[in-house]
Amino acid sequence: MIEWKKWNTDVIKQTHGDVYAYRKLYDGDHIELFPRAKRMLQENEAYDPMDYGKELSPNVKTPYIQANISKLICDIPAMFVSRSIGKVKTSIKSTEEQNRTTGAADGMIEGPDGDPINDKIDNLQQELIDQISKLSKLAFAHWPNLVQHQTDGGLVGVPFNDDRGLRIDFKKRDVYYPHEDDMGVDLAYCRTIEEKEYLHVYRERVEVKRDDKNKRKYTLKTSNMLFELNGDSTEAIGEEETKRLLKMNVLNQDYPGRSTPFIVYWPNEPTYQEPHGQSCLKGQLSKQDEINWTLTKNSMIFTKNGDPKIAVSRDAFRAAQEKAIQRYGETGVGAIDHRDLNIITYDKDGKAIELIQLDITKIGNMQWIKDLMKAMLMETKTSEKAIDFYMEHGNSAQSGTAKFYDLLLSIIKAEQIQGEYVHFLQQLFENCLWLANNEDKKVVIEEPEIELRSMIPISKKELTEENSKPFIAGVQSLETSVRRMNPHASEEWIQEELERIESAQPDDSLSLNYGKQTLLNLQDNRDKDGNVVDE
Repeated sequence: MIEWKKWNTDVIKQTHGDVYAYRKLYDGDHIELFPRAKRMLQENEAYDPMDYGKELSPNVKTPYIQANISKLICDIPAMFVSRSIGKVKTSIKSTEEQNRTTGAADGMIEGPDGDPINDKIDNLQQELIDQISKLSKLAFAHWPNLVQHQTDGGLVGVPFNDDRGLRIDFKKRDVYYPHEDDMGVDLAYCRTIEEKEYLHVYRERVEVKRDDKNKRKYTLKTSNMLFELNGDSTEAIGEEETKRLLKMNVLNQDYPGRSTPFIVYWPNEPTYQEPHGQSCLKGQLSKQDEINWTLTKNSMIFTKNGDPKIAVSRDAFRAAQEKAIQRYGETGVGAIDHRDLNIITYDKDGKAIELIQLDITKIGNMQWIKDLMKAMLMETKTSEKAIDFYMEHGNSAQSGTAKFYDLLLSIIKAEQIQGEYVHFLQQLFENCLWLANNEDKKVVIEEPEIELRSMIPISKKELTEENSKPFIAGVQSLETSVRRMNPHASEEWIQEELERIESAQPDDSLSLNYGKQTLLNLQDNRDKDGNVVDE
């Protein structure tokens, strides 16, 4: 187990690496991250456009420019996967016995044996899953979960059952500290309580004992510990004081029969060298730095040389000076009026004024920036079309199939993330249902189904064709077709729509009298020779 004797950023980096650098890279805090950017600002070559209150030197005219490709690398798979996650549905149908409840609620009626029954709930299991999703704010959690997972290289999910209700909390990876024997895990939080800094450690650990028959007996033990922070060192707080500060009546709890922790960790692209996963931005800092540096340098050159300039002969300039002195006196030596440049004489070559403007297409090396961007996209398995990098081709209308192949590389990556995320959510819901079952045995422990939608948007016509063909072929049910064609519809609307469709189907006399039509129905129960067939 972990002994929490000190707490600082080095402790975090030892387990999780420099996650703060990747977060700054994603958020666009590149000036704080890259030494060249800091030096550029210190030497007054450029200024920080986000530093609004700072007074600038009159010679500094160029902002530090960023093209944050790193953000897109995280956002693109998060966009595909988050829009594809649908509702969480139970894979079982609750029986009348399971729908019986033990507490008072609206709609309760008394059953035959005197137990209360909720006549407004048809499926208690689904109602419980819906309640977990609602309290977890799951509909709003998919996008930040996936972005954080890609940026940090991992994500933590924790089921809770307290006064706020049964729910799932999602946390950044830097709070997660597994035990070396894989039998437990600590979650460490730095908290400010009563104007003091504390380290709150929540621990889950599986203990194994053997009975008289040498069979294993598992028990999951959970505990809460509090340490006062004095610089980097920690000082343990007593149990009663911990209860008071954390406002908890019970710090420790046992769950007999539980052989795994409730906490679930989801790593991104784990390896043997990095079992806790790695950020998808790993190895991209230098290329992002070079892109920003090149863009800013190009901007400096353009600022100095891009504006049109006028070149005049010495005679023309002297004539304008004399005219200014006549108009303004000696103070007009440097105050040349631009109107006076219209009253000049040509030189011997017939020239007096010449307009000079640099060809800005020759400034800098934009191809070098494009090559760096392509390298970043290639290394992170991101389709170039996903960011529409080559804008000269425009955004012409495309079918869903064409979009799919243009985005194939990103979709392959997103599908792998999608499968892992679904499994991550299913484990967390199963753990929540385990907690619910621990209090009420009528709750069934299961890994619920998670509906999936298309990752890329398609037209309503394509969506209808995509779902009507398998329904007509008999390989997809009517309910599934309606759900996929109306992914944002409520459960009540879907059920009403199914009833409307079924009620609109015409019935013939044969089906009313004899049920569904068969070959014998159509032949009036006679064989090919006209003889009556005995059933």
